[in-house]
Amino acid sequence: MSPMCYILAVLTVVFAVACVLFRRSGKSFEGMICKFMASFGFISVAVVGYCASPHDEWYFFLVLFALMFGFFGDVLLGIKEIAPLFRPRLIPLGTVYFLVSHIFFLAAFIRRGGFEIIPLVIGIAGGILIYFLMPVFKMKVDGKMRILMTVYCALLVYKVAASGYIMLCNPSATNIAAFVGSLLFLVSDTCLSFLYFAPVKRKNVLVTIELSTYYPAQILLAMSVAIV
Repeated sequence: MSPMCYILAVLTVVFAVACVLFRRSGKSFEGMICKFMASFGFISVAVVGYCASPHDEWYFFLVLFALMFGFFGDVLLGIKEIAPLFRPRLIPLGTVYFLVSHIFFLAAFIRRGGFEIIPLVIGIAGGILIYFLMPVFKMKVDGKMRILMTVYCALLVYKVAASGYIMLCNPSATNIAAFVGSLLFLVSDTCLSFLYFAPVKRKNVLVTIELSTYYPAQILLAMSVAIV
């Protein structure tokens, strides 16, 4: 992998850590800027990594589109931190962008390892489970948002299962990076769902866990393009 990828990954981590520290100290604007820079870093790692060692063109383009939609999702969810008035609109819109991002990631994994029924069944089961658990955790979601979250969670679980299946079949470095990144994304979004919709007392702890898993997740997924 190109040394430039490592440099970009380190810079991305720096911005990610700065985002966590700013958010914990209540500096929403500074945290938002650092989050944008870190999101741009994910895309840069993938592009530079692929250009340094071109291989599996379709996988690269699918992951690139996934990272780009994730970037726009970050922008929308970042804006809500400094403009809480638009929060009810920005959260569903940002969720849709990330949903599309996961679709592209999933397409990349299926492109690499082929379609398998077991990961799909696991994803559907995960979505059904989440649908019935929302009231248990006292999540304040209306009908449309509950359906959106169910589809989103089912897709996210499907993505983890698909990447895990590929890793088990072929435990290469790139497949391991994709699986660990997908798994960390699931942890991050689980924390985020509680922050957005459930009554939680220690929000700073959840914010730290959410951001501390989200950034490594995206970096690993981006690096899965660069690792041969």
